[in-house]
Amino acid sequence: MPLQARLGLLLSVLLLASCAAPPFDAKAVAIEWAAYMQRDYVVRSGDSLSVHVDLGDGSVQSGERDDAPRSLKVSPTGTIDLDRLPGPLQVAGRSVSDVRTLVLEAYRREFNSVRVLVQLAEAAVQSVYVCGEVRTAGAIPYHPGMTMTQAIAQAGSFQITVKYSDVRILRINPDGTQRTFRVNMDRVLLDEWPDFLLLPGDVVYAQTSAIADIGNWIELYIRRMLPFSIGGPALGTVR
Repeated sequence: MPLQARLGLLLSVLLLASCAAPPFDAKAVAIEWAAYMQRDYVVRSGDSLSVHVDLGDGSVQSGERDDAPRSLKVSPTGTIDLDRLPGPLQVAGRSVSDVRTLVLEAYRREFNSVRVLVQLAEAAVQSVYVCGEVRTAGAIPYHPGMTMTQAIAQAGSFQITVKYSDVRILRINPDGTQRTFRVNMDRVLLDEWPDFLLLPGDVVYAQTSAIADIGNWIELYIRRMLPFSIGGPALGTVR
């Protein structure tokens, strides 16, 4: 195919790809966010749990003082070790209330009278990830209520090569499958679309614009294949 025809085909494809992204379902995103915030916290590796176990025989498995709950950090394999139990307990992936039941049942197999209190003492750092056409790509600490715009701002804002009309949000579902949302940043900034509410683990991917894609294509498939250099102080000089 002649070079001119190839360039024409490329331009047609890129122009079609540059159409504005369809609106995401803002109501469904907000409902999902609210459900996540209201549900019982799911324990992860790196979390610290406050555990107070009263064995009913005058002994308390909670630390140096009887009224001081013991702080236990969940291991990289998702377990915690408790005094006077034969082995570690697998707690990662369970809610805090489920962990309390698990600890209670484990002690009841060893002791007759047990009272247990389990609380989340400190959550491990949760992150969202921003990549693509931003100034500082990488992981950003998540805080409840974080939006896509806030995450992008923390990543140093967009590069001039970004495609404002189609920023992607990648989200992993609890079953391991993936969903992708498309957000038109122009519409968000004009207050025509709501900002996108992020959840921990979300990936914000800022795509390149159509004109940037054309520039990259020319750089890869034309300029680098020429036997001479274009640009610099003497444009087009054969070296």
